[in-house]
Amino acid sequence: MEIMAEVMEFAVSLRNPVLDFIFTLITMIGEDIFFILVVACFYWCLDKDFGYKLGFAYLTSGFINMWIKELMRIPRPFEVLDIEPMRIETAGGYSFPSGHTQQASALIMSLMMKLRKKWLYIAGTVAIFLVACSRIYLGVHWPFDVLAGIAAAFLCVMYSNWLYDLSKKKNMPELLAALIIPTIAGMFFFQTETYFKVAGTVTGLWLGYIVETRFIGFRTEGPVWKQVIKYVVGLAGLLVIKEVGKLVLPDSLLSDFIRYFIMGIWMTIIAPLLFRFTLGEVRAAAPRDINAI
Repeated sequence: MEIMAEVMEFAVSLRNPVLDFIFTLITMIGEDIFFILVVACFYWCLDKDFGYKLGFAYLTSGFINMWIKELMRIPRPFEVLDIEPMRIETAGGYSFPSGHTQQASALIMSLMMKLRKKWLYIAGTVAIFLVACSRIYLGVHWPFDVLAGIAAAFLCVMYSNWLYDLSKKKNMPELLAALIIPTIAGMFFFQTETYFKVAGTVTGLWLGYIVETRFIGFRTEGPVWKQVIKYVVGLAGLLVIKEVGKLVLPDSLLSDFIRYFIMGIWMTIIAPLLFRFTLGEVRAAAPRDINAI
């Protein structure tokens, strides 16, 4: 523990306005807004199947992270040491493992496994390392928190991808209930806003996956102008649901679950139907090969 304290104090001693700005930006890679921008682009515009896989992997990592935090209950560095945390609003709950590092790792590892490009392996590894460093620099996580986050992300992505591929192979999207049931069960034990949001999102994504796969068959291909419209309109819809839901629904954990559940349904069912009936589908075009990126 003494070594950990020395590392934290050294990291904090490096602070200056330039590094403050850089690491504040870098740490945002592990936040939900970055995930939404990436998964929405893949799901609506590039590769629907990978959009599903990416979504399930990221959300699985999210609820597992909160399970471990509640079970381990390790305090954050600024609660033990005499250091000043930065961006403390991103440091809710316990310290171990680092949620930002784990979520950024889950997202980046998923992209690595899909694209299998040398440049992405290098860039992704650097990005994960920098996010991990940012959490230490900001004074909100111990070094062992970020290492555990990276390891947990890898295991979550591998398990989620295996289960998703199995559901595709057997044409049984219902198999993903193996992810959903534990998440829902956790709502009785982990009474936090973040957990209910994750539970709502993954439940909406799963039900949307079943309905869209069985009855809609949304296609992503199309000219660039349509892709831009889909992306902008789709994100605007998510923002409206997120913000209007706060005004309409009472301030409660159940309301958080409902809002994010509807966001998952919007992404997988409502928005694809809207795109289909207003923009049409370009069936003659070949699906975009994202591996050519």
